[in-house]
Amino acid sequence: MGILKAVRVHGKGSGKEVTLNIQGERICGSGRFSNVYLADLVEPEKRKVAIKNSWEPKNVMASKTQPFPEIEVLSSIPPHQNIVALLYHFTRRIDHQVIHCLVLDYLPDDVQRLREKGIKFDSLDAKLYSYELFSAVNFLHKWKVIHLDIKPSNLVLDHGEGQLKLADFGNAVQFGTIGSTSYQVTRYYRPPELLFGSTVLTPAIDVWSSACVLYDFITARPLFKGRSSEDQVKLIVDVLGYPSYEEIKAMQCSRPRVHRCSARGLAKYVGAGFDENALSLLQEVLVYEPKKRKTAAQVMRHHYFNDLKKMPPPIRSNNKPIPQLEMEQWHVRSHELDEDDESS
Repeated sequence: MGILKAVRVHGKGSGKEVTLNIQGERICGSGRFSNVYLADLVEPEKRKVAIKNSWEPKNVMASKTQPFPEIEVLSSIPPHQNIVALLYHFTRRIDHQVIHCLVLDYLPDDVQRLREKGIKFDSLDAKLYSYELFSAVNFLHKWKVIHLDIKPSNLVLDHGEGQLKLADFGNAVQFGTIGSTSYQVTRYYRPPELLFGSTVLTPAIDVWSSACVLYDFITARPLFKGRSSEDQVKLIVDVLGYPSYEEIKAMQCSRPRVHRCSARGLAKYVGAGFDENALSLLQEVLVYEPKKRKTAAQVMRHHYFNDLKKMPPPIRSNNKPIPQLEMEQWHVRSHELDEDDESS
């Protein structure tokens, strides 16, 4: 890639153009509208980086005045230890198409890739990574951003250090956005209101998805693994029961066209032997009405995470202590708790 001009995002000189020297790029992932490369940043600092090259669909004209959405979102929020940082960004043109290039901090793995390698998390790591995920989601929601695609492949990881970061903000939106379609969020992690046809986008979507990922961390398999959107609906209705009129109204969606049934319940669905504290957390989040789901901040205070509060910090299976977490969450002032509850 060589020497090029880019815009610095955070820190001293943010928003100004700087010269980058990027070497040794090699592809490490690809999608419909983006490719991701691992590379060595040589100047103005030496570090490994991930470079995400994104392009607009051919039927969408790139605006000269509107910033690329993912760049706009990541530039609008301060750095956070559990969110991938946008360091620099620049554009390139290839065959009359604008390529938006995001230079991001790098972590060596993602949760999906570790699963494919057969690596499972023990109970402490499952709690640690779940807490870090909800910490990222809570921070986003404080900045009025909804991620809209929380899933294992969008969670990058340094498993040795126990550090997880939320990545891929290509679908992220600001609070108050009305979706053009209910087809948001990868199927296994999609909440019922979207499956039932709602286009109203709320932070409760991210919380549902994160709770499903928590189950994934514990068991190394999806909680609801539907073969299609219709099958996904059946799985959820089987567990939660057919939604009432009040629940349908709260979700702002139409009634699901599936057989009416009573609730099987999460406890029976996950089976005997599942962590009781984790089950309690899931039962407080996986409910139909978005406003009745616990917020990310409330989830972080759930007793499932009590082991992470111990002093000295607990030791992981690799003989390293857990990384420093956002400990101020354990000491939130009472009026802040009230504010969180009122916003849920």
